[in-house]
Amino acid sequence: MKQILFIILILVGSFALYVGGMILYAVITRFSPAPVENVALVNPKTGTASALLPDSTFTFLIWNLGYGGLGKEVDYFYDGGKMVTSPKEHVLKNNAGITNFLSQNNNVDFIMLQEVDKKGKRSWNIDQAEEFATVLPTYAYAYTVNYDIQFLPFPFTDPIGRVYGGLQILSKYSPVETKRIALPNITDFPRKLFYLKRCLLMQRYKLTNGKDLVVINPHFEAYDAGGLVKKQQREVTKKILEDEYAKGNYVVLGGDWNIAPPDFNVHTWEREKQDDPLYLMNNDSVYIPGWHYVYDPTTATNRKNSTPYTEGKTFKTIIDYFYVSPNIQVNEINGIDLGFNYSDHNPVKLKITLK
Repeated sequence: MKQILFIILILVGSFALYVGGMILYAVITRFSPAPVENVALVNPKTGTASALLPDSTFTFLIWNLGYGGLGKEVDYFYDGGKMVTSPKEHVLKNNAGITNFLSQNNNVDFIMLQEVDKKGKRSWNIDQAEEFATVLPTYAYAYTVNYDIQFLPFPFTDPIGRVYGGLQILSKYSPVETKRIALPNITDFPRKLFYLKRCLLMQRYKLTNGKDLVVINPHFEAYDAGGLVKKQQREVTKKILEDEYAKGNYVVLGGDWNIAPPDFNVHTWEREKQDDPLYLMNNDSVYIPGWHYVYDPTTATNRKNSTPYTEGKTFKTIIDYFYVSPNIQVNEINGIDLGFNYSDHNPVKLKITLK
């Protein structure tokens, strides 16, 4: 009996030591960005950094790429599935599909991407930001980090390990300003040590009429059942949007909201009863008076990852869309159904005219 108790104590002590060590390591190596940071521009278009944008009609593409590891084959452990890290062949397949799609859309003015890794175990240490930029060599691009952790120890039997991912904007034009703006994040301990530091990637472009076009790429909170953090993040964003519009500027925000548009029926593609709070919330219908949510109600942009994707069975919804200021005319909005082959999200394309 004493020997069994001794073994149990050894196991419990070892586990406690491991957990404590991981928490201490996370504290020491914690990613702590400033509230606002300037972001370097990669491959700026020579001579156009301060040039005025020559047109009033522009196209935008948004897409959460799921770091190349969340294609249709995946049932992800954090969403109730089993897979932690996708096999390398899956990631290579997904990256190839993404780069091919981007190269086919090389007429889009602004491409706004989320969950783009530059290194990490989950993406097999592939610099996806550079890989995607390579197929668009005439585009300037900016990249900012929202997930930088040296070692993510979960799940304990197959740790995710190193993660370094973020947001990317590729543009036919060079902005006069690119900033990373920090958003409020979860505060519960110890999860906050191992979690994303969500942010906005914001760019400013000068127009011939003396005003600015402000382009904002967000990735808002997902795992926030009560919606408090989502609300806090939207409040910070709201002030930025209102301030820019008050200056007479044009604002296009587009990306992964992790919440459905206000007037969208979240049960549209429900085949089995859904009780995941992530999918059952709608956005604020009176967020900013006069502004417009813009989405394609006919095409799902996100699917649930608890099982591999099966058309007609897997739950899917819309959480990726645009929000534009009142001085913008929407010409076209199209969700692009790729069958979730390369990511657990589908891309969305927007065409606008500045009034």
